[in-house]
Amino acid sequence: MPEQRESDARLAGRLYATLRVLKFVADPHSGQRPTAEDEFGGKDSPHARIRALKLDLFEDLVSAVQKGRHAEAAAEVLRALPSVVPSQRAALDANLGERPLAEFNAGYRAQLAGLREALPELLG
Repeated sequence: MPEQRESDARLAGRLYATLRVLKFVADPHSGQRPTAEDEFGGKDSPHARIRALKLDLFEDLVSAVQKGRHAEAAAEVLRALPSVVPSQRAALDANLGERPLAEFNAGYRAQLAGLREALPELLG
């Protein structure tokens, strides 16, 4: 999904979208369907937003797979993870300036669109 030579800020946006979708796949009835309106504002940091998802990989995968909630969707999302991790931790920790914020949001929207295309029955 990601293009070559994307900025770390754009990759951080892709990572956030992928993790949002993973959380939703684990519990699609939570009402937390990822949308393009979930973009970051001026004082957000990717790390804080990711922590706020309260991901528990074990519990989320058990929920997605053993409880019959979209095992194939969980596999699709997990396959996307290695290609969307920024090369530098700093891309996740800092509050984003104007340009990185725009790149983050563009990456978020692009990844979410790609996952919607791959998982139309769940995210469409």
